[in-house]
Amino acid sequence: MNEKERLLKVIDEQPEAQQGGAVVTIDEFFTGNVDLGSIGCNLIDHPGLPFFRQRLKEMEARDDVAAVWFEIYESDELDWPFSENVIIQGTITEAEVRKLTEKLEPSEIWLREIKSPHSRDSRLVGSVWNLWWD
Repeated sequence: MNEKERLLKVIDEQPEAQQGGAVVTIDEFFTGNVDLGSIGCNLIDHPGLPFFRQRLKEMEARDDVAAVWFEIYESDELDWPFSENVIIQGTITEAEVRKLTEKLEPSEIWLREIKSPHSRDSRLVGSVWNLWWD
């Protein structure tokens, strides 16, 4: 099984996948991914997938961040799964999120409420920061 097949299996096993709400980790999303269109596809000067991965891993390593998730909006057999939302769990402030993601150029950042625990991780519930690329 290659990296993409492994990722698709993780996505398909989540009931939320039917509504575009499956989540995957940073490593799951980026391992084997060479598709610039998979995240930040609207960026005129895309900083590259390694830069996205590095910046988000740095954020995830912080004491005030519990986890960083890629919400998979769309997946098919042809292209790498597409994410327009990155979810940041933790007590990190909006100012810090904005500062750390400035060079990733999210279209919007907002505080989002997840009402029910996610099947992938029951701790993924409540207030989270949402990075969105148009």
